[in-house]
This record gives sequence, structure tokens and C-alpha cells, in this order.
Amino acid sequence: MRYEEFRDRLQIALRDAGLPGQSFIDPKESIELGGMKRKWKVYLVGSSNPDTEPFYVSAKIAFDWNPFDSARSYTCEEDLLTELLGRGKHPSRIRPRLKRVDLVLRANLPWGSTAAVPEPRTFSSWAFSLRQNLDEVFTESRWRGERLVAVLGSLEEVHIDSKLDSTGRLSIEGLSIKGFRMVRVPRIWDDPDRREREKGIETELARLAGKFKFSLDQWKTAISELSRWIRCTPPPDDAKRIAPPLKRKSRDDGGPDTIH
Repeated sequence: MRYEEFRDRLQIALRDAGLPGQSFIDPKESIELGGMKRKWKVYLVGSSNPDTEPFYVSAKIAFDWNPFDSARSYTCEEDLLTELLGRGKHPSRIRPRLKRVDLVLRANLPWGSTAAVPEPRTFSSWAFSLRQNLDEVFTESRWRGERLVAVLGSLEEVHIDSKLDSTGRLSIEGLSIKGFRMVRVPRIWDDPDRREREKGIETELARLAGKFKFSLDQWKTAISELSRWIRCTPPPDDAKRIAPPLKRKSRDDGGPDTIH
């Protein structure tokens, strides 16, 4: 499977899963001139939602296609092994083609706006609940006995875009969380049996798109809950702010400065 085919089928699968279709009109594609790596990304710009206000929820889906992916898609596996290992006997089992697809979920406040950071216990329970829901979608590893042989998905911690003002108050400007899933890409075989077994990618991409749609829905629900907590949280007292720095005063006897 070549880059253009993978890209087009992924876009169709994402649209069929019910993700915002207008976002696929203008995906961003680029090529790194140094390593000739191709990059594809699309932003899912959600409509305004009263439940998530004042946050604005969006998402980004992206994947890279390196030159080895291109070379492998222009020839069959048997010929590729001959080019790499010579005409001797080749191993009957080789690693499948796996393509990493990233998902970044974001929630931003309007430009210049901030919100108070929730109380640590409240925020930690919110983040833990979100991670539990999304871990089922992203986190997946394959083990052979006690040895890790493949990571098919992973999820990072919640990231906070924060701002510290002159009074020492920490506030939120936005939040994000990102993860990735691996997709099995069909290989080209001379062997008709192997070619038939790896025929098609629609099921793989439909499963991926469904997981991304579920993740975006869970993210919106979590942001709605966080928004309610922030709206109901009273502003901090001025007494709790960090006091301004103490001034240095010099001693009259010419000794070292002291802080009072």
C-alpha cells in the first residue's frame, strides 16, 4: 500500500466514523527535504458547545511516511528481502508493516483568557478518570513470555498550558492529551496465499477511526465536567497569594546585607 492510498482510505474511515467531515477538505501535507519524510495531518475543529464553555475543544490526527515505507510499497516483500539480504534463503516470518497514527486532543480558552487551577485533589481525580477511559482505547502491548515485542498503542499524561502572573497565581490557558495507535498495513507478496491473507485495510482503519471518535467524545465529556468545576470554584483569596519579594536593607556598620 502506497502513501496516497493509505491517506485517502484513512480520511474515508475517519469521515465514516462521524468525525467532523468539513475538516478533511484541507489536510496539511509536507515533505522534509533532508530525509524525504512525508507528513500528513488534519485538524478536527469542533463547533461551539455550551457544555464545554469557556473551553474550545479540537483535535489533530497525524502520521508520517518515511522513504523506507515508500520503497516497501513499490515492490513485493520477496524482492525487498533479496535486495537487503541477497539471494540466499530468507526467513519465512518477517515483521508486519505497522504505521503509527497520532491523536492529540486539545481544549483551549479564548485568547488572553485564563481559569483558576482546580484544587489538586479534584483535578487529580478528574485526570485519573479520563486516563482510565482512554487507556482502554490506546494502551496496548504485545508480549512473548516475559519479553515485550511490540507496543501497539500508548497514551501520555494530561498536559496543562499554564500561566503565572505577577502575584504568583497559577492559572490554566489550555489542556491537552495525546496518544497513538499502530495500524497494520498490507504487504505486497508474490505468494498468493499471503497476499490474500493481508488483503485490504478497511477493517483496521475503521477500528482506528472508531477508537479516535470514542476518544474525542470522552474528551468532550471530561472537559464539560471540568468546566462546571471551574465555573463553580470561587476565586482565591488575596491572602493566599504569594507575597512580594522582601527588600534588602544594608547595615549601617558596613557589614554584609541582611534580609528582614
